[in-house]
Amino acid sequence: MIRCRNFRFVAVAAVLLALLLPGASAAVVWGPYVTNTSENSAVVSWRIVGEAEGWVEYAPEGGETYRTPSPGTGTIHHVLLTGLTPATTYRYRVGAGNETTGDCRFTTFGDEAFTCIIYGDTRAQKPFFTQAERHGLVAERIAAEEDILFVIHTGDFICEEEEWDEFFAVAGPMLRNTTLVPVPGNHDGSAEAFSAVFDLPPYYSFDAGSLHVTVLDSNDRAWADMETQTAWLKEDLASPLPRKIAAFHHPPFSSDLKHPGGDQAIRNEWGEILSNNDVEAVFSAHTHAYERYRAGGTEYFVVGCGGAPFYALAEEKPEGYQAGRGQTLGYVRATISPDAIDLEMVAVAEVAEDGEVTPYPPGTVIDAVRLPADAGWWDVLAFLLDTSELHRLRR
Repeated sequence: MIRCRNFRFVAVAAVLLALLLPGASAAVVWGPYVTNTSENSAVVSWRIVGEAEGWVEYAPEGGETYRTPSPGTGTIHHVLLTGLTPATTYRYRVGAGNETTGDCRFTTFGDEAFTCIIYGDTRAQKPFFTQAERHGLVAERIAAEEDILFVIHTGDFICEEEEWDEFFAVAGPMLRNTTLVPVPGNHDGSAEAFSAVFDLPPYYSFDAGSLHVTVLDSNDRAWADMETQTAWLKEDLASPLPRKIAAFHHPPFSSDLKHPGGDQAIRNEWGEILSNNDVEAVFSAHTHAYERYRAGGTEYFVVGCGGAPFYALAEEKPEGYQAGRGQTLGYVRATISPDAIDLEMVAVAEVAEDGEVTPYPPGTVIDAVRLPADAGWWDVLAFLLDTSELHRLRR
């Protein structure tokens, strides 16, 4: 564990050094990272120090290599790859000036079952701890997961704008081998800044196999034109796919002492729409803890345990409370098939009040649920068996 911590420190230090050295004019400091993947396209992005021409080389495993130049010469590059084959793993690397990155990979979407990860609130709390010290533990475990089609980050990647370099340094090993699905958080800057980093609008949707994913903007700025976003949501959820989930930053239900009961305005605005359109799971963050609620036939997850300072939870829970855990770093692992969504909360480490971090063994599951609730008998077993035993049986 000490060696891993040192590696993360060196990675962050290398980024900071690249920013200070004049000779490192084409050093890649963000990424590469992939967003906006579909069955036949994806966007590869990276950021460099200075300005230089860039390009992406990519190939299906064992296939012909293609090269696409970046359309710009600025510091942030976004390259759209098109004409890709569904359900295919692509190897890729990016170049900037005289520098070429190592090989990375992503997989296009297809019709088969798949696994994805959901987590959020990865920001640091300096001078008390950095992203490397806490988020790094979570990112390291996610990077070790096999065949992850995409990772949903439920917002608050950073605390201040200058922290983006640290986020991409810490998350690099995870981002190099999957697709990132970003959700805008209240600490992540303006809608324009979000789009500049991820080449995506603040709210959008996509399909992956049997799953329809809707990403919404729940931040204060969105209320100036919430009517437009809500109208878009109603149209978007007309998707005929059998499985539907949504993600936005502010939780409609939470026992956070700072916001008792959760975000009532968001609940009033979207709760009934989500339930009436058969959205099975909603993922949020903002409350720095793990919680799960059930309301209107929808499961609401709070997954704000990616590394940010933890919040105290009230003993009295809002109606619909199912499970929760404070002071625990972790992420949700979701396996999606046409028939059901299986969700597991994977604990990475416990953080004591004095800041001492105690890792859990890899694969430690502290909560599990299958959706829809009547899809099988796992929900019944969850009440009868310890979740760790349930996890073992399901493997």
